[in-house]
Amino acid sequence: MPDVKRMRRWFTVALIVLGAICVASAGVLLSPIGHESRTGHDRLDSLRADLRKQQSELGPLSGIDQKVLEAGQQIAEFYDQRLPASYASISARLNQLAEENIVQIGTGNYQSKPAAVSGLERVRIEANITGNYLQTVKFINALERDHMFFLIDGVFLGEPQAGLGIKLKIRMETYLRTSRAAAAQS
Repeated sequence: MPDVKRMRRWFTVALIVLGAICVASAGVLLSPIGHESRTGHDRLDSLRADLRKQQSELGPLSGIDQKVLEAGQQIAEFYDQRLPASYASISARLNQLAEENIVQIGTGNYQSKPAAVSGLERVRIEANITGNYLQTVKFINALERDHMFFLIDGVFLGEPQAGLGIKLKIRMETYLRTSRAAAAQS
């Protein structure tokens, strides 16, 4: 029987120790210390959500160096293909469009100012156009769709002339490549 008494004593001690551990665990869970672990999990979840949000915002910036190089090439192509290099090419293109659309270009006025972008010069053009209604509409449409960049600022109705159709004053602008732009593209 002495072994049973000793075993009972060990079981009693073990039960007391386990009971103390249970009471201490319950105390920790009910105390502010126990809430900190839950708050820590909530904070960790919040930080993970912030990380996912920032990664999604930075997604378009991936490969930005390649995109910048590609944009530079596209700008150079636009300058070469769509912007004239001389006033003569502007005048020649306007005359060609007028011929193709059977309108007459009267007096033209060119005003030049430096553009906000280096290597470009802003050219404002005012021209008087005479033709019938359909021809002038086709001419304006051709200007807007032309491979040379023309930006129409305004169309004003002029004095009607007997037998000549309608007379319009068109205000437009384009940009002229300067030597600096040509050197920068090389």
